[in-house]
Amino acid sequence: MSFKLLESPRLEELVNYIKTALNSKSTVLLIGECRVDYEGRASSRLEPGERLVIIKQDGAILVHRPTGYSPVNWQPSTSIIEVIYKEGVGLVIHALRDRPREYLTIVFTRINIFFAGKLVDAGNFTMYIDEKEMRDILANNPFLIEDGLRVIAVEKPVGDGFVDIYAIDKDNRHVLIELKRVTATREAVIQLYKYVEAYKNEFGEKPRGILIAPAFSPSALETALNLDLEYKYIDLKKVREYSKKKVRRTLLSDFTTGSKNDFSH
Repeated sequence: MSFKLLESPRLEELVNYIKTALNSKSTVLLIGECRVDYEGRASSRLEPGERLVIIKQDGAILVHRPTGYSPVNWQPSTSIIEVIYKEGVGLVIHALRDRPREYLTIVFTRINIFFAGKLVDAGNFTMYIDEKEMRDILANNPFLIEDGLRVIAVEKPVGDGFVDIYAIDKDNRHVLIELKRVTATREAVIQLYKYVEAYKNEFGEKPRGILIAPAFSPSALETALNLDLEYKYIDLKKVREYSKKKVRRTLLSDFTTGSKNDFSH
């Protein structure tokens, strides 16, 4: 496995490196200042800025801005990609796709980082459960969260949003439960806190707030402690298996690798 990495290369010298990488079906990564024009099902222009451009081994192209997880411009597997250097203009990448007919033009006036290499990925991808399915399984089997829990509603309107599960515990306390199928962050804790405060302001009593996720960031745990909220770890794979196999009645602690309820009352 060989890689090529260049820092602050001259644009005119980079043309051959990019062409060689594309011809060998390698992944290309470019970081620098560029502008982007698109013509096809619609048309758009992205003015100059510092961006990350990825050309994948199947010809798919993605243009990412410094923030956000979605590309601002993208094109699926592309049949023709041309790379040229124009004096006074910059390094130009033309991408043409036949069906539907689309043109993507990226003009770099500066490149800080160039990377090229052939990546190997034969791993299988398995999604154990999505957030809606996770919610429905737990709502239909509330003992997986806590013994004696009775679910009153799902997606209950609270304040400016909707809490995933609204329930009553064995001591008749109201419970607001927020679910995350990925690592819960501080923002998820703040979201739950807002629901708890909105409920308290509307009904005059403070409910329990429980955040459920397969993992928690350190800042999420610290914030939960400071805001007097509870958290519970859950194994999504095992919950998914439970929904399929209908195994014995089980507590949430059986789905964890060390349940942590330190913030519970």
